Amino acid sequence: MIIYNTTFHVEESQLQAFLCFVKDEYYPAVSKGNYLTNVRLVHLLGDVGDGLYGYAVMADCEGEALALKKWREETGNELMRKLQARFGTKVLSFSTAMRVVKV
Repeated sequence: MIIYNTTFHVEESQLQAFLCFVKDEYYPAVSKGNYLTNVRLVHLLGDVGDGLYGYAVMADCEGEALALKKWREETGNELMRKLQARFGTKVLSFSTAMRVVKV
């Protein structure tokens, strides 16, 4: 299984608007196409900088790398363009795909 994580650094002035964006647009888009499941928003506890809040949206991808690639092509890239257009540099993000290691 792959965990797909997008981390956000949000300026304090944009926090409420960002959380509304996640609830109203980001969450529904992440679930689109049934490629990603178990979507959750987490608040980062570490220091991300003065006046910044850290959040991440995490989701599971059972279909492995091909399913994640399809989701990015069909939905993810456009979603990130919307985020950029709405918040510019006031919300910065990066995404990471991680494979669960069984020990």
